[in-house]
Amino acid sequence: MFSGLEKLASKGMAGDLYRAKVRSKTVRFEGGILRQCEVEDSDGFGLRVINNEGRLGFVAFNSPSLFEEMLEKACSISKFGDQVAYTLPSYPVLKGWDSFVDRRVVDIDFTEMIEIGTYVIDRIREEYPEVVLNLSVKAGTEKKGLVNHHQEMLSFERTFFGIEAEVNLTRESDILEFSVERFWGNRDIDLDHFISEILFRLEFSQKECRVEGGAYPVLFTPQGLLVLLYPLFYALNGRNIAFNRSFLKGKLGKLVFSPLLSLAEVPYEAWTLGSCPFDDEGIMTVRERELIVAGEVKSAFWDLFSAFLEGVEPSGNGFRQSYRTLPYPELSCVKIKGGLRSQETLIEELEKGLIVDSVLGLGQSNVSAGHFSCNVNLGFYVEDGEIRGRVKNVMISGNAFEALRNIQEVSRDARWVYGRWLLPWMVVEPIRADAKA
Repeated sequence: MFSGLEKLASKGMAGDLYRAKVRSKTVRFEGGILRQCEVEDSDGFGLRVINNEGRLGFVAFNSPSLFEEMLEKACSISKFGDQVAYTLPSYPVLKGWDSFVDRRVVDIDFTEMIEIGTYVIDRIREEYPEVVLNLSVKAGTEKKGLVNHHQEMLSFERTFFGIEAEVNLTRESDILEFSVERFWGNRDIDLDHFISEILFRLEFSQKECRVEGGAYPVLFTPQGLLVLLYPLFYALNGRNIAFNRSFLKGKLGKLVFSPLLSLAEVPYEAWTLGSCPFDDEGIMTVRERELIVAGEVKSAFWDLFSAFLEGVEPSGNGFRQSYRTLPYPELSCVKIKGGLRSQETLIEELEKGLIVDSVLGLGQSNVSAGHFSCNVNLGFYVEDGEIRGRVKNVMISGNAFEALRNIQEVSRDARWVYGRWLLPWMVVEPIRADAKA
């Protein structure tokens, strides 16, 4: 059904057809009560054409029967499209890639998914019967494929499985809300550890602590650390570097951050949700690529377009949000190198400080400059190495790049956040905290 693509080459044109097919099952509980069991299917195509004048045409469609029509349309659109100077790659033979398909995920049924959700809810309510839990369990399969104007083809498949809980505990004028998630490529999610994280947050939220405004050492949990990493990922994005929007423009190869910060991209990490042998443009990924080593910025991440603008090789980071969009630089999955001490030790060594687990939004007032200012959604006050209670009405502010230069400790403990980022607990000092009366 894609035999028309080779006609492009005879006309001096290039093109690729991207296909993304996802099938998922979701079970949802609201207030601890089963509300919905849902099956979703998505199958679509994104067709990109570069004509012999170097102009780009793109169309998206759902039905394979529309291919010939869409190919003609993409060629027509390309006459008025953006001028591009990059070329579409030839695909090598795919080698060394393990299939990340877990039959336990493929074969799971609603009954089993309901049992998982019910088990989590019952365990939480044994300790806190007044808690309101909205919970979802999701399982599915994702398939991706590419074919180009040379009729070369690439494809791979992976499964995904996850559970996410939104926790609400309301007492008089106090409202506690937070979420905890686990997403992975197979069924090997430790439910008891997931439950213990929820109970940990509930236990230390029972008492409220007031804090005075000032500068504090802040211990960011893996989830809380995203407030600092979002500006960093923006800065490492090849397009932002190419268009002079990045703080790191001209800083590749230089020591920019704390020697305690080392970050690598690991597209071949087993069962992570970002794992992939190639990106959505047909560029092969590598097993591990160092982006930051002991504070020195080694590399950014590039799609075909940004790599051409900067005169570098594409790094296999051209990804699409869906089949309806063109590729854009994104990270597959990353990990931050851990330290030597446990998260418990990092807490014990805090004389007076804060633990930040989540913030409202990501609080980015100027992401390119790294500035953040955000209300703490879930955080705790630590004194003499003990968690004294939850903080309320506290705002943290500062600069993410400056904070990443002032890392004091990194834990050896780490967890995969949303199945894509292996992140430790990290102590940063100083961070400005302001409290409302």
